Amino acid sequence: MFKEYEEEGVVVIPSVFTTEECDRIKKEAYGVTDDQIKAAGYKHVPSEQAYNKKSLIFFPALANSYLNNIRVDERMRAVVHMFLGDEVRQINNQIYFREQADLDTFAWHRDTIFRESHVFTSDLATDYLQTIIAVDDITEDNSPVEFIQGSHKWPTFEDPKNLRVFERGEHRGKKYTAKKGDMMVWSVMIVHGSEENKSTGSRMTYMNGFCRSRSASAYPDYLVDGKIVENINPQRIP
Repeated sequence: MFKEYEEEGVVVIPSVFTTEECDRIKKEAYGVTDDQIKAAGYKHVPSEQAYNKKSLIFFPALANSYLNNIRVDERMRAVVHMFLGDEVRQINNQIYFREQADLDTFAWHRDTIFRESHVFTSDLATDYLQTIIAVDDITEDNSPVEFIQGSHKWPTFEDPKNLRVFERGEHRGKKYTAKKGDMMVWSVMIVHGSEENKSTGSRMTYMNGFCRSRSASAYPDYLVDGKIVENINPQRIP
């Protein structure tokens, strides 16, 4: 697993969560409201809508105990600890809906585009781990994330002019598929994007991003001395 991650910049970990748990994640995600997230202490815009569909919600685990339980589940902790060690901060917590026939797309980008330069150190490239749980099967047809394998080793990559407009250009990657309950993890440096969901099914994912504590001056603790911090402190989200 580590060799593939180091070489490709992305890896799929099969069968981490059950189909029943994924069904419950989906049910709970649709029940979370903007007002609930704001009432739980989140200080920023709690959701986004892109084009014709609801796109994503931010830090739903603040407002929903089941989504929080999944976030701190031992299986999640084990994956994070395996890659990042004992001292870890949680950087993002999001549900991406990607409903059938939605028009949302993401341009080729690195996730460094989201990381604030005044918060993160130069060690970000090696210290950050992005994860998703495939709440639905991710297929070739329902807007899989397309990764350019090995691009995490490129010296530079220009940020897109418009993050929400996918233009293929000269780049070709591999569209990563996954089964419901699989986890996918990738480097903050790998170049990736996604096209619109043209299928008749949804492609929901539950995203959680983490960084070694030494590389981030803010954001809530996730692991301290290897032990889970059970609840997100919204005051630590910059």
